[in-house]
Amino acid sequence: MRLSRLVLVGVLVAVVLWTLLSGRCGDDRRSGIAVEENRVVVTNLTGQRWSDIDVWLNTWYRAQAPALEPNQRLEIPLRVFVTGHGQHFDPRVRGPVGIELTARAADGSAVTLTWGEGRRR
Repeated sequence: MRLSRLVLVGVLVAVVLWTLLSGRCGDDRRSGIAVEENRVVVTNLTGQRWSDIDVWLNTWYRAQAPALEPNQRLEIPLRVFVTGHGQHFDPRVRGPVGIELTARAADGSAVTLTWGEGRRR
């Protein structure tokens, strides 16, 4: 009887830990980058203003924004991303596999966020 109680307590602890930890994995909104429907969503989760924002999609496609305030959300439709040759991203051909954001924080430090594979250089 005592052994079965210990096993039951152990199983309950394992289930509670798994539940708590699995909620933090997967699509982590706290990373600052998410892909929702046909757009990339960037959220500034820091306490500083960002400026000179470049968002790279699948290495070759870029979108830019001048600034993003703390807790502000930037939504970029996938068709807005463009290569240096003027080709627009077509989500019907291939979906997003990597996103990298670079920016400058108000204190002058560099900000870099990645989603998926990031950006190859």
